[in-house]
Amino acid sequence: MLGIFELIAVALCIVFVLVLTVKVWKNRTYSGTKKIFLSLAVLLFMTVLVYGLFFFVLVDSDQASYYTTGGKNFENINDERILENAKEAGYQIQGPFFVNVRAQDSTGIYPDDLPELENHLGTEYILKFSTYYYNADTIMEIMFIDEDVTTITFFNYSRPDPYFSPFKVEHLPDDRWIIDRMVAVFGFDEQTARGHLQEMKAEIENENRPKMELSRSIAPSSLYADLQNMSTSSKFSLTYGEGNTALLFYEDERLAGKINCVVPNHRIVHVTDEATYTIKVDKLGGVDLHVELPVGERIPEETYTAGFKKMFKDIGLPEAAVDEYEFNYSSSVW
Repeated sequence: MLGIFELIAVALCIVFVLVLTVKVWKNRTYSGTKKIFLSLAVLLFMTVLVYGLFFFVLVDSDQASYYTTGGKNFENINDERILENAKEAGYQIQGPFFVNVRAQDSTGIYPDDLPELENHLGTEYILKFSTYYYNADTIMEIMFIDEDVTTITFFNYSRPDPYFSPFKVEHLPDDRWIIDRMVAVFGFDEQTARGHLQEMKAEIENENRPKMELSRSIAPSSLYADLQNMSTSSKFSLTYGEGNTALLFYEDERLAGKINCVVPNHRIVHVTDEATYTIKVDKLGGVDLHVELPVGERIPEETYTAGFKKMFKDIGLPEAAVDEYEFNYSSSVW
């Protein structure tokens, strides 16, 4: 990526070009045609500068990589001990991340009233979205943008072309079912819930837009209670390094709903002469592996697997597990 000095240089160039443009138009000795010509020349220069900068960023950030086809979950691992071992071994530790971003950049909400989830996830997790399955074809999804904004969307797979054909009012779940969910999750009275539903129906008729945007946060405990009341069993899905997990609710064998969460992960990084090795470890035992190389370069499989086996040994994971990962190769990001 561009360093601070390069960014300053680019900013100074842009300021210089803008000042030059202003001077051109203030110069009374230039004709109108000449001013337009010079302005176009400045515009062309700025365009070339922007595209050149973009090209430089692409080239500078490009890399080859070996990446896994899917992480593994080691379940009962002590992630704190693993990070301590990594630090003692001299590896770089980056994070925590929520998938690939820092906590402050991640969308979602931080609930503090769900002990049922905290028992499994700990206290540092984010609620991302929840999905209700009205039937096999129709779902309602609640997106937790932040503490004050929530979005409800609907999807129906029974349309002729589920992803591109118009969404119509008849593709929604039953009115009573939607209103019951809104009352349970948001604490609306029935009249308010029905009003939001009618507004959304009008948008569907005009724009095929099955969405509600509400300036209101959910009550996470109420969401959990509603899904629990609709189901007969529940279980968490496994994580695989990035920290994505879901609490799945089942009505007998049918998936009735889910609450999608993210727990933090850390990256353990080891830089060698030939490559950069990264082990991504999340709080629930998910572990994923990644190797970065200069563009177009390759290294033998036995080289990078040996590198990961040494790292696994150093941080307290079973070395033999490295052989269970399958890797793909990419010669370039772009």
